[in-house]
Amino acid sequence: MISFSPEQEQFMQLAQSRAYYQGRREGVSLYAHWKDGVQYVGTTGRTLKEALAYIDQEEAKIMTRYDILKQL
Repeated sequence: MISFSPEQEQFMQLAQSRAYYQGRREGVSLYAHWKDGVQYVGTTGRTLKEALAYIDQEEAKIMTRYDILKQL
């Protein structure tokens, strides 16, 4: 069994979080559709720009947790 140091474990979690949010952005962008000259996501009426901003906000919340952990 492989054992990682706490720093290595934290680095892997951070890398996985970044990859997750990058994948969400990519998926949302790929499945956006055009209507009346605006790109929309899904059926809720949310624009692509709004959806990407929401993902950015979520990622920023998670990244602040990692920043707090660095300070400990």
